[in-house]
Amino acid sequence: MVFKTWFSWIRGNDKIIIGNLEKQGEVLVRATSDLVALVSNYDKNNLTQRASIIKELEHEGDRLTHELFTMISATFVTPLDREDISGLASSIDEVLDFTDGVADRFLLFKINKPSPYMLDLSKILFLASQDIYHVLCILGKIKNSHKFMEYCNSIRKYEHEADSIYRNAIAELFELNDNPIEVIKLKEIYENLEESVDKCQDVADIVEDIALKYG
Repeated sequence: MVFKTWFSWIRGNDKIIIGNLEKQGEVLVRATSDLVALVSNYDKNNLTQRASIIKELEHEGDRLTHELFTMISATFVTPLDREDISGLASSIDEVLDFTDGVADRFLLFKINKPSPYMLDLSKILFLASQDIYHVLCILGKIKNSHKFMEYCNSIRKYEHEADSIYRNAIAELFELNDNPIEVIKLKEIYENLEESVDKCQDVADIVEDIALKYG
């Protein structure tokens, strides 16, 4: 009876840990969705409010990450290796950090109007974050590894697409813009957007390792 109670407690912790990761994925999708809305319906008069919403989501992601680290440090048996869980949480948190960083730069740099490349990169980031969320929702069904690989391959495709858009954007930026200060500002936004998608690929790499280890 004692063993059964102890085992039930472990399984309950599994659900809490996996559930925390799902919540992180949900927060990420909300933040990247808000970033797309910010860029596609750009309004300098409403920029502070929109950026602050993304900032609040980034803080929520930090809270969930800290909560998860505290949980796994106090849990004797975890559903996955501690390194895999902490790696996933940290990588998702980094995507959120970069997403918030992009929104911040639109505000701090007083960008008059985002380019079509910025909108394209924002949309790709949102699509990649959706795949991350879908992966996290099936993390408790680790034997279904082929679905893991489908989402990971999709994220990799988005990462390659973002690289291509980034290269074209930078080439055009240097070719058409003769204001060095403006070039620096816009280049930094492009870099943060591209890096955001790169961080999504980091999440996919960890998921692939998990699938190979447990699938």
